[in-house]
Amino acid sequence: MVDPVQVTSELHQMLSDVQDDRPSIARAIVATMVRVNGDVRFVDGDTVIRVECPVLEATWLLRRLVDGIYDRPLDMSVVPADDRALRYVLRVRARGGDLARMVGALDRRGRRVQGLVPAVVAGGPLVAGGVWRAALLAAGRVVLAHGVARLQVDCPTMPVAMALVGAARSLGVRAMARELATSHMVVVSDAASVDTLLSVLGARSASEALRQWRHRTAHPAAITISLQAVNAERATVAGHASAAQIRWALQVLGDRTPEHLQTIGRLRVDYPSLSLSELGRLVEPPLNKDTVAGRLRRLREHATQLLDPESQL
Repeated sequence: MVDPVQVTSELHQMLSDVQDDRPSIARAIVATMVRVNGDVRFVDGDTVIRVECPVLEATWLLRRLVDGIYDRPLDMSVVPADDRALRYVLRVRARGGDLARMVGALDRRGRRVQGLVPAVVAGGPLVAGGVWRAALLAAGRVVLAHGVARLQVDCPTMPVAMALVGAARSLGVRAMARELATSHMVVVSDAASVDTLLSVLGARSASEALRQWRHRTAHPAAITISLQAVNAERATVAGHASAAQIRWALQVLGDRTPEHLQTIGRLRVDYPSLSLSELGRLVEPPLNKDTVAGRLRRLREHATQLLDPESQL
């Protein structure tokens, strides 16, 4: 029987040992760790950042990267988390708001970032690897659920979770964002995606341990998982087909697209793999899946009517 706590510990150690400090990756790691498991405050004109890490090596990694990115005097300290075993806290303090912008907590206009900064989200597969390495280091773990080993990252908000889903997609990995009553998370469940992600991140030993455990374990849940995989594949195909239709509708309507329809249409095009419920959570205020479906339908109908005025809305 695989021990998820032990595998998680080994995974954190492997990810901490990866040596890749290219600027784009370093910024992605810092921005993700701060957003996933950190807190940014402004005290007496200073920026104060606090980030929790599961292993000391990860904390020192973050300290080194922050120091390299900011390149100015910093007040930094690493201490054990209060009343929590095997957790460490990096505290960073610097004058002004430049530090908050450099670590991705504020955008260029000084507003708090809800998910991850655009430069990280649009960074491609290279940066996406740094994003997931940081997310797993900050708040990730291996979980056994119904006999299946999966990767899980706890997130502070749904926009952060959706940013991780997008980064996973850049790596060819299928991840799902989930919203519970009091928390948000991203889960990588299917075996192929778990293997791909861990291999890309340089944690091949953890990947091999989970692969061997799957080969040794026969569980009735495998049938259910197979059905879930088929259903997920069907949903993905349907989502991409819908996105293609909406892309066509937006091109046909152009500037004549109603704003509320354009918003949900752009989200459908940008996130073709998300369910209607997940798309609705990205809108402010959030929409239920029926409202999302209705707006997408009206968007297609408007485009059809524009090309064929005799058609009925």
